[in-house]
Amino acid sequence: MSAVDELRLEAEHHEVSRCRMLVVETGSGLWGAQRYLLRLRPLLEAYGIDQVLAAPRDSAIARAWTADGGQHVHLPSPTDRAVRTAGGRLAIGLAAREFWRTCRAAQTIRRLSAEVGADVLHANSHWSHLEVALAARMRRVPCVLHLHEESEADLLGKLRTLAVLLASRSVAVSEAVIRSLPSSVRHRTTVIRNGVDSQSLRPAPANHAVRAELAANPEAPVVLTLSRLDPRKGIDHVIRALAAMPAELSHVQLAVVGAPALDPSNGPRLRQLGAELLGDRVRFLGERSDVAELLRAADVLALASTQEGLPLSILEAHACGIPVAAYPTAGIPEIISDGVTGLLVRTGDIGELGRCLQRLLEDTALRARIAAAARARAEGDGDIRVQAAKQASLVRQLVRRRHH
Repeated sequence: MSAVDELRLEAEHHEVSRCRMLVVETGSGLWGAQRYLLRLRPLLEAYGIDQVLAAPRDSAIARAWTADGGQHVHLPSPTDRAVRTAGGRLAIGLAAREFWRTCRAAQTIRRLSAEVGADVLHANSHWSHLEVALAARMRRVPCVLHLHEESEADLLGKLRTLAVLLASRSVAVSEAVIRSLPSSVRHRTTVIRNGVDSQSLRPAPANHAVRAELAANPEAPVVLTLSRLDPRKGIDHVIRALAAMPAELSHVQLAVVGAPALDPSNGPRLRQLGAELLGDRVRFLGERSDVAELLRAADVLALASTQEGLPLSILEAHACGIPVAAYPTAGIPEIISDGVTGLLVRTGDIGELGRCLQRLLEDTALRARIAAAARARAEGDGDIRVQAAKQASLVRQLVRRRHH
């Protein structure tokens, strides 16, 4: 019996009444935050929570959602949202424009939520947080904000704080995300860590054809990175760390898998750096959906990101039994115990990153111990069923409170 069937039987046993949630997602890509929605949709529906996605009709999440049988309504959203100039200076004109857009979007979300009969609203993307909080206030229905990354001390961070203050409840993917908020609103936020399906993501022999895609020399050790090609994801640090390894490891291969960055110029810069420092030892494979096969075909996952919430790639590596070396950004130390379920590296220390990768590649016993401990975590608190149960409980609590 599948996990979804188990949850559905549990809901039927307890005679759970169904409710409807409008999920608002205005992001353009299909990254971790959007994939989270796709993974949880059938599990939440098994708990009696029917979901309607409000997103631009041409967005990647809308296409994936409807292809999976989900209901979707079109929510127009501009792609050029910003309050600062290219030089980083706050622009009054841009801020005024975004204020007007936020008010207009809130009205649209209020109307859409009424049309679909939503009992609760869910904001999943940065720009949608305040819009959804305002729309929920207008309709007098509860709303949940999902905070996927740490808040920054700028204007957008202040707007997020206002949204958290107005919302019924907010969900943070890690304790670190809560700590990034002002202390005055932290009590309005609940930690529900991301999870992965530990039944479908599990250790298995490498697919030789996939390993040949990852590396020019499939017989050599392979380091994998899984993240979009954004400057804050630190892929350049991983490239430099491999380039600085001792001569006996000069054959180590690097595979870079991920979607283009919001800054389209960073991808070419990374490819040029890789070619200069690693030559044919690095391959850029673009965006892929076969994450489990990629992880099983690699020896180690490296993540040198300086901005995160709780990276999905680490959770997926844990489930597949692949050891991870990562900077201790945001919630990463909450799921990686150094030397037990992975190796933590001082942020920005490229030399130490290389040494940690070297330890994992050379010490097979260490690699096996970490893989086993990480897999055990994935089967426990790291399983998506834990996340789904907590999230369903929160949503139902808000809906019940509204009706009493």
